[in-house]
Amino acid sequence: MISPLTGSVYFPAVNQIQEELNITTEQVNLVITVYMVFQATSPTFWGTIADCWGRRPVLIATTTIYCLACVGLALTPNYAVLMVLRMVQAFGSSSLIAISAGILSDIVQSKKRGSFYGLYSIGQSLGPVLGPVLGGIISEELGWRWIFWVLLIIGCVCLIVVSLFVPETLRALVGNGSGYANPTPTQWLARKRGKINEEKVIASKSVPRPKLNFFAPFIYFSEPDVFLILWLNGLAFLLFYCFMTSMTKQFSIRYPFLSELEIGLCFLAMGGGTIIGGFVKGKLLDIDYRRISRDLPVDAELSIYTARLKTLWINLILMQAATILYGWMMNINVPLPGALVIQFVFSFNCAAITSTCQTLLVDLFPGKGASITASNNLMRCLLGAAATGFIEPAIKGVGMGWIFTILGIILILNNIWVPILLKKGPGWKKERFERQGNKEKPRPSLFSCFKRAS
Repeated sequence: MISPLTGSVYFPAVNQIQEELNITTEQVNLVITVYMVFQATSPTFWGTIADCWGRRPVLIATTTIYCLACVGLALTPNYAVLMVLRMVQAFGSSSLIAISAGILSDIVQSKKRGSFYGLYSIGQSLGPVLGPVLGGIISEELGWRWIFWVLLIIGCVCLIVVSLFVPETLRALVGNGSGYANPTPTQWLARKRGKINEEKVIASKSVPRPKLNFFAPFIYFSEPDVFLILWLNGLAFLLFYCFMTSMTKQFSIRYPFLSELEIGLCFLAMGGGTIIGGFVKGKLLDIDYRRISRDLPVDAELSIYTARLKTLWINLILMQAATILYGWMMNINVPLPGALVIQFVFSFNCAAITSTCQTLLVDLFPGKGASITASNNLMRCLLGAAATGFIEPAIKGVGMGWIFTILGIILILNNIWVPILLKKGPGWKKERFERQGNKEKPRPSLFSCFKRAS
């Protein structure tokens, strides 16, 4: 949650920062855009390293970078320093998204993965919601610089917890957890006292580490099933940011009786939907997995696409209906409770979709959770940055009702990819495994899904 929280906590303090540093609104918005770009691209670097050298050293290094950047931002004297240090802050914080997913992929079995990734997706979606609330309270009571001091405190707590208690989980280094690599202080002391079998230490050191491939997160985009999953998830995130980015201005116009702090508290409706949606969908994913596994014939192979996507259409339809309805409700200045209820419905189903896609991606690439999540984060953040840039001009151009109707229709048209994944996904997955043994075999084309089966 730290990376998206750090990105959005800055929003309520924009006016204070603009006034104190004597800069324009465009310059402040450029800082926001640059942060999102680095948030999108940095995990592709850190995730690859974490899949090779281990989760623990990368977590410690990047959290340290994040904390140092927070100190600099709290003391920043001018716009140039603010811009550079926000880049550095995003470079450090965004790694936590990919590496946390990698840790879960290391320690959680497929049959229980849905619940864990449901909780994981809550953090990713809840950060942008809680950020404006926290940032509004801090900037109003203490000033904008204290936002970064509070983030420093959060970062230091995380650094201490990771350094002392989070063990290495990369299976290439520690197997099922019994190996010895990148030890915690407790593990190091245990070895010094002779409580760890030295044969395990020697065996862990002799295991060849996976090769570094910084292009891996980008190569995943060439896999047709992976691209479609990333695209569906990215569209949901784009819509989520359309709601988030437009909310402050539209609520201040349509509900002028709300203070800035009260508008910030309205974000909690989406926060509640995100928490409950991610948690409930995670449980349902595990139930679907167990039920489908139980009903399979003895000699049949489980389709992970069916196990994960079978009930996704319910969430897609509800999210799309809520999107269109929200635009027209805001257009007629519906009472505030109505707007908050429809936001809750939207965020509930949006969180369900993102947790489903994240779980399926990790299922398809066991042991590569950090790299594949970096690809997911890249798609999400780039589309989120696009949403931040176009939603306000679009609302001014065609109005709330029509722009959210257009977005809803675009998402409805993209529902076609779900049945295609259910039908073609297992074949694409099989071809991928065969290709790993035969490097010369070409990759399947995304457009092959429209060809008739011979």
